[in-house]
Amino acid sequence: MKLTKKRVAALGLLSFSFLFCLIVRILFDDILNAIIDAELKQKLPIKEGTMAYKYWIKPPVPIAFKIYVFDIVNPEEILSGTSVPIVNEKGPYVYRMHLKKTNIKFHKENYTVEYRQPEKFVYDRAASVGSENDTFTTINIPFMTVANVLKNEFRWMQIITDAFFRSMNESTFMTRSVHDIWWGYKDPVLQLGADILKTFNISISILNGKFGFYMDRNNTDDGLFNVFSGQNHNFSNYVMIDTWNRMKHQSAWKSDLANRIKGSGDGSMQPPRITKDAELSVFDTNLKRTLKLVYNRTSSYKGVDALRFLIPYSEFFNAKDNPDNAGYCTPDVEHCLPSGAINMSDLYYSAPVCASLPHFLGGDPYYQRQVKGLKPSQDKHQPFYDYHALTGVALTGSRRYQLVLKTRPYKNFESFKNMVNAYIPILWIDGLAQLDEETSHMFKTQIQDLLDAMVYVKVVLIVLTCVAGLAFVLLIVYWNRKDKKKVSSEHITERSPLLKNGSIQSYSEGNGVVSNGTYDQIERPSTDHI
Repeated sequence: MKLTKKRVAALGLLSFSFLFCLIVRILFDDILNAIIDAELKQKLPIKEGTMAYKYWIKPPVPIAFKIYVFDIVNPEEILSGTSVPIVNEKGPYVYRMHLKKTNIKFHKENYTVEYRQPEKFVYDRAASVGSENDTFTTINIPFMTVANVLKNEFRWMQIITDAFFRSMNESTFMTRSVHDIWWGYKDPVLQLGADILKTFNISISILNGKFGFYMDRNNTDDGLFNVFSGQNHNFSNYVMIDTWNRMKHQSAWKSDLANRIKGSGDGSMQPPRITKDAELSVFDTNLKRTLKLVYNRTSSYKGVDALRFLIPYSEFFNAKDNPDNAGYCTPDVEHCLPSGAINMSDLYYSAPVCASLPHFLGGDPYYQRQVKGLKPSQDKHQPFYDYHALTGVALTGSRRYQLVLKTRPYKNFESFKNMVNAYIPILWIDGLAQLDEETSHMFKTQIQDLLDAMVYVKVVLIVLTCVAGLAFVLLIVYWNRKDKKKVSSEHITERSPLLKNGSIQSYSEGNGVVSNGTYDQIERPSTDHI
């Protein structure tokens, strides 16, 4: 193949294009990651002026705090022993929870930031099935707690206490409003009962004149958090808890592992660049424990890709089924509950209260046999978080758990003499958080769309590389064939007539004269002499 200036220029351009596209494609991921790392270092650190700080100090995630209560429909049959408890779920009763971090203090020595996060609850009647003053029937929790605390005291003391409560019209069951059972209600009987027990040097924290699972908690916070800020550009422990209420370990449980305080403070953020194999966790201040998260599937929220992580059923298993949970067995591992519930009595005023997933989802069938009316569903009842893989922000998520009362007969309490051995659910909560429209749009246009475009850029680079390489080869083949054809034509010209300007040249050997004309015009040599 003859190389002319034009051919050299064309091949050089194609070679450059091929190598450029190939090198850029090979280095594309590294280049993209370098750009992303630079952006993360600029925008993620929790400090004044960064994008993360803006959303961290006041999360753009409206939280719908939903309460579902279990109405006991057959109290008389329970006490007569003719039926197991039958419950009817009522809800949701929805509160809008508003968050804003306060008392912010940065610690430069270890790149952490300290804060409190007050929670303000406002009832949302439009999103609820009824008024927060709707009532339901459940076990008389304060009364049963007193019976449980005194079960090992003198018989006469139990009889007197029971008689006192019954004289004040306290009975086995009570009918209370959703508001009362959650936010608390004043009850002079509870205060009077406490005064009586004090004469016997017995103190029961539940007897303080008021009872409620979340009483006095509106407009308060869950404690003093100190988390890693990422100001040193180390995002491996970003927004993870360093201390809670100045502690790295609490004393609520029976093992160091169970008492360890770690994970995300509220689950709304995790370290960036989450993968399916990431080991994530959240610290739940209501359950006073860390909960692991496991990858479930890919998902999306308002057009933004996410990875869904679940709190697995195994987090509520007993020590036999999950040895890591041995510390949650109280008072020891010999008293573990069947898998599916954790004893919370030490955290709830000595009340025989347990925590589980709603409707005992994932728990031992033992619980389902004790109560009728439960319908566990993974979609409705399993806690989950949809995390944006690149930034670690939760696009949506739901913290769910159920409060259960362990009931049993108390022979010296007339009101509970015929009580069933059962785990009766009282209520469950669903704290559903979803990124607002403005922030979702920002994630879609400024992050997701760009990441999607990068996929097409990669494809284009691959196509251009192939096109440039193929064009290079085809041109060489084409020019090589063209040159061979030209050489062949020139060789034939030397030995036979050549086509020139549409005519035939012939050479007369006899006289050396060349004549022009068509084939029909050429005078053939005479053969008469042959």
